[in-house]
Amino acid sequence: MSSEDEKVIEHVEETLLAYCRQQGLFKSGDRVIAACSGGADSMALLLFLLRRRRDLEIEVLATHVNHGIRGVNAIADANFVTAFCRKNGVELFLYDAVKEGVQIPQQPSEEWARGLRYGWFDQLAVQEEAFIATAHTMSDQVETILFRMARGTGVHGMAGIPPRRGYYIRPCLCLTRGETEAYCTALGQNYVQDETNAQDTYARNRIRHDAIPALQYANPAAEVAIARLCRQMRDLDQWLTGEAAALLQAATVEKGYDISVLRKAEGPVLDAALHSLISPVRDAEEKYITLLRFLLQRGEGALQLTPEVTYKVKDGVLLRLTPRGIRPPPAPPQPFGEGQFFLPGGYFVEFRRVKYEEFLKNQPIFKKDLNCCADCAKIQKNLQLRTRLPGDFFRPAGRHVRKTLKKYYNELGIPQDERPLLPLLADGSEVLWLWGSGFAEGVAPDSYTNEVWMVRTEKAEEDE
Repeated sequence: MSSEDEKVIEHVEETLLAYCRQQGLFKSGDRVIAACSGGADSMALLLFLLRRRRDLEIEVLATHVNHGIRGVNAIADANFVTAFCRKNGVELFLYDAVKEGVQIPQQPSEEWARGLRYGWFDQLAVQEEAFIATAHTMSDQVETILFRMARGTGVHGMAGIPPRRGYYIRPCLCLTRGETEAYCTALGQNYVQDETNAQDTYARNRIRHDAIPALQYANPAAEVAIARLCRQMRDLDQWLTGEAAALLQAATVEKGYDISVLRKAEGPVLDAALHSLISPVRDAEEKYITLLRFLLQRGEGALQLTPEVTYKVKDGVLLRLTPRGIRPPPAPPQPFGEGQFFLPGGYFVEFRRVKYEEFLKNQPIFKKDLNCCADCAKIQKNLQLRTRLPGDFFRPAGRHVRKTLKKYYNELGIPQDERPLLPLLADGSEVLWLWGSGFAEGVAPDSYTNEVWMVRTEKAEEDE
């Protein structure tokens, strides 16, 4: 290995390690399944995870998907990844769409292939209680941003591909495609070439072949510049999301939102709040945000988003209406703090912060259910009150185990139709309080506690 190769390897791995730590992508003991197509990006990802797994303190596995649309070439790719994993002692989960009996469309689209792939990833993550690492790069980020701009997007869309979403993690967003290829070359690792990437059948390929080279002609560092803008937009989007959540909490009244409070908000914050109300129901297109804003200004009227969900302004309150027998969509995530929360499905939660001395006076009241109390100092995190998301896990008090939320719900026998609306408190994917189960292990008050979080819950039948 030449000194130049060593420099490339060191640069790439130190860049990846720094990014993973900065984004908090891994925790000690995580099981990580690398999605590996056999191409340069995914081979670079898998090589990095294997070479630095001791530094990251993780277990590394892999998965490969044969979509059934590239014939013998796809079989060759699967064999290539299988041989690599066998040689390096990596447990591999193969998914073959044809063998699984999937009906392949005559002209499969990018969206179809992505849906198939992520459907398998979702199943695998839950089955193996693991995270899925995908090899999206800075170059993919730029292509995504340009594609969204062409279709029409806002701040949220310009935030691009997130480094982490549920049980999906993307360590390579700090690298260009050229850097992943150089890393593989420096390590002497060959990789496969997907022939469809050279075709202009798909819009993304045309952006890759024509738009990005044109931008790089104007600025050779165009990818880095666009990725920097993307990070800035993500920071702005996160700020707006937090402000929007605080606005909705301030406007919350029983069964809806006080429109007089919403009207006082700055335009971008109000639009972000309306986006969060619409997005669980349908694509939050600009026209629906504009129409909902018009209802608030007018003080009356209704907007049907889908046959199941209508927003209506009545008596100064923005109401969300659903037909009898139809479950309402979950409320947008809200920042954790003292106050009362009226949530869809008739769920009511109140959080109070009290001095430990007051807690001790009332302790007999909670003796049978101390899980409704927590030491404030033990949960000083960026918590959100929300409903379940992919990748959530919970540590039941007194059990000394970690369970995916799906498995824990199965263990409790909670009906499937009730799960989407059950409130919980979470820091990222870690659930710290769960409706019906209380606070997680490790946050109970003790003799060193100064202040205590106390929770009161009620469940009422919603008016249909």
